[in-house]
Amino acid sequence: MSAAEQAGGYTVEEQVISVLAQIYRGEVIAVGATACAEIATRLAKVLYAPEIVLMAGGSMAGYDCAATPKALNDEWVSSETAVRGSDWIETFDLISAGKYAICMGPVQVDRTGSCNISVLGDWRRPKVALIGSRGIPDDMVRLEELTFHVRRHTPRSIVERVDFRCGLGFGPERDKIGLTLGEPRMLVTDLGVFDFDRTGAGMRVRSLHAGVTFDDVAAATGFELLPPDGEIPATPPPTAEELRLIREVIDPLGVRRLDAPAPPAGLLAELAEAERDLWTTAPGGHR
Repeated sequence: MSAAEQAGGYTVEEQVISVLAQIYRGEVIAVGATACAEIATRLAKVLYAPEIVLMAGGSMAGYDCAATPKALNDEWVSSETAVRGSDWIETFDLISAGKYAICMGPVQVDRTGSCNISVLGDWRRPKVALIGSRGIPDDMVRLEELTFHVRRHTPRSIVERVDFRCGLGFGPERDKIGLTLGEPRMLVTDLGVFDFDRTGAGMRVRSLHAGVTFDDVAAATGFELLPPDGEIPATPPPTAEELRLIREVIDPLGVRRLDAPAPPAGLLAELAEAERDLWTTAPGGHR
């Protein structure tokens, strides 16, 4: 049980969802690339910003998040309820036009805000090969709104320098080529909320989750944090209405637990069983 759960009756995943739900506003296409971030897009749509357009699978725009609770295998619902499809050419045109707000889930983030989802270790002989850079090189030069979510804040995930730079953070290199878009505005982890100095000098703590101290964060970070400017505020806890919607409407199966710092053993099997019951007992049961 996290300190937040002990202190406030909510989990760290619910805290993260509450924070991320605040970034989706205006007439933007909202994308969440982690379980918590995707649930946050739904929470924002339902509670705060009905004008946002939800995107699933990179191609299904305007899907109906009320059609079904969040599930492991819910893209068929997104496909059935989407207002329209979008190919990759159009997707990147819209990214370039500043129409997307995306929360990514990097494996590594460094002190400048550069991120990695490609390899761990030397890229010529990597210890671990991941999914490749995908759209991040474009996203981090074109996006209007970009946020990171790292589910477990450790010296291995929040590092001095990423093993492979998929997207460029702050510093002289960004300034040299005149980049003004695609800046990582915020990093949310299981310990707190952070941002980056625009000169590339380092990472700052914006708020700490319940029960977390600056020393806790410093010990879990692979470099020296910028010193706080006065007292660090606590991250605002989820509201009662946010918790009700998350638990009862948007994610009653608990898919958000996949983003827990230490997901419980057997969680995937549990979710698969619950999802099977959901589809087979729903009206018109999906087979």
